[in-house]
Amino acid sequence: MSQVRPITQRVTRWGHWPKTAVAALVVGLVPAACGAEPPVQRADLSVQLVSAELPQRASTPTIASPYGAYLAGLVAKRDGDLESAADYMIQALRYDPDNPEVLLPALELAAATGRQDEAAGLAQRVIAVQPENPVANLVLTVEAARSGDMQRADEILAMQPERGINQILVPMLRAWVKTGEGDPDGGLERLSVLEGERGFAVLHGLHAALINEVGGRSETAATGYETLLSTTGRPTLRLTWLAGSFFERNGQQARALEVYRDFVSSNPGSDILAPMLENAEKGVTSPVEVTKATDGMAEVLFHIASLLSQESATDAALVHLYQAIALRPDFTLARVLLGEILQNQGRGFDAIAAYRSIPEDSLFGWVVRLRVAEELQALEEVDLALTELDDLAAERPGSYEPLFRKGNLLRAEERFEEAVVAYDDAVDRLSEILPRHWSLLYFRGIALERSDQWERAEADFLNALGLQPEQPYVMNYLAYSWVEKKKNLDEAEAMLVRAVKLRPRDGYIVDSLGWVYYRLGRYEEAVVQLEKAVELRPQDPVINDHLGDALWRVGRRIEARFQWNRSLSLDPEADQIPIIEKKIKDGMDALPQDI
Repeated sequence: MSQVRPITQRVTRWGHWPKTAVAALVVGLVPAACGAEPPVQRADLSVQLVSAELPQRASTPTIASPYGAYLAGLVAKRDGDLESAADYMIQALRYDPDNPEVLLPALELAAATGRQDEAAGLAQRVIAVQPENPVANLVLTVEAARSGDMQRADEILAMQPERGINQILVPMLRAWVKTGEGDPDGGLERLSVLEGERGFAVLHGLHAALINEVGGRSETAATGYETLLSTTGRPTLRLTWLAGSFFERNGQQARALEVYRDFVSSNPGSDILAPMLENAEKGVTSPVEVTKATDGMAEVLFHIASLLSQESATDAALVHLYQAIALRPDFTLARVLLGEILQNQGRGFDAIAAYRSIPEDSLFGWVVRLRVAEELQALEEVDLALTELDDLAAERPGSYEPLFRKGNLLRAEERFEEAVVAYDDAVDRLSEILPRHWSLLYFRGIALERSDQWERAEADFLNALGLQPEQPYVMNYLAYSWVEKKKNLDEAEAMLVRAVKLRPRDGYIVDSLGWVYYRLGRYEEAVVQLEKAVELRPQDPVINDHLGDALWRVGRRIEARFQWNRSLSLDPEADQIPIIEKKIKDGMDALPQDI
């Protein structure tokens, strides 16, 4: 008998929807007033886990050898553990403080982990041996601006070679430095070098609007925002936020509402801007975010970090992001992006710490708490994750999202009956089921099928297809279930043929088609599809087992036993191990043909 594919394999890994990346949503800024720059109040950039219930990151061991500490740092960095890597490099530096081979990575790691005071001290030492080091000069520029010394910040920037990312970064920072010196005209002149740069027109326009607003030129700023809104096609979250809040504060409430509503209607799945729209409808004016040039510099660094993260240069993105937070410790959106990058790097503890540093009543408080629940699940803190989702569901009785995610979590834990209850509660919160809700019905259908409620499950799958015709993952699951139940085999075959055409590189869907052919007794066709599926998913024990069964039926018995042995080596479900072992020992001749 062949094993039935477990739920985590029958479904392409869709337990969670891809996060809406902040980096992909962002382009823009916000305004304020002009004048000489006061020092930025110093703040600890590190973020601490709020919940004492959470397991804490293990402390980094002390290594008595400089070479051992250095090598441990390299290994930790290779493994993506930047916090430990920074600890080890700083340990190594204590033994050999003047060694540039240790000094340079120590600076980069300190800057990439938000250790601003350490990074500032290291930057001074690096400049002595490598005057053009970009990380050192960036840190020193930020430190000068934080202390209110815009002249020194400008001197450092003026010496930087404008190549690579500096072609964008340096003129934008210098524009804000000039603005901070009380010369917004000079700032705009410096910014103008980007005006003709391909791909940076929106970024230039946003910063120009901001500088005009900081300089007290509200009419010019308004024109700039309107131009951007009309020429960007589909305005981003950041542009919408900044333009809308500007209109609110400048007596154009109706225009602000129009901007917010356009975004919400174009992005119906986004909860991020909804609180801002609600506040505007109540007449609550959004606060100013950028009140001085150091805030503008922070926005520049944030945008650069966003671009770098989109290009997967995440370590460099972290360096720029922490410098943005150093300039503006209350920069909520930067902390959201920080959490997002850390989450995507698999650094769950650090991601939760970043998200927990964001006030719950902020615009992003709701979204980041959903992400905290997601990371708690990844850290196997299931009870804490469920508590977080229950709290969110209670706080927003009109939102189905926390209950949807609760259902996904319970389904991933194979607590299928509880998952059905959560999904039912989520559906009950919908005033109307729209095409974008197909996934809710799909996932509920899976939980229903796994809890032996087939009639409801089948109805959900069919309704999901009604909302999203020819959705390949729904067709795959429904057709596979029909095959297992030996019903609607012709329809199942047609459905899977179509699903394979839509997702030819998905090994699970190709496997399902092969298994239909096997169930229909079309073993030669089954072998063709199952061999493709094994090529696409060579580490899957179920697909290898399926191929073994099909190979046996066409007389390729040595190859069949090879596939069964391979399936055993890939950690199949415990109840399948004796079945596979029996097939290896005795073959399948004594078994019914439809097994």
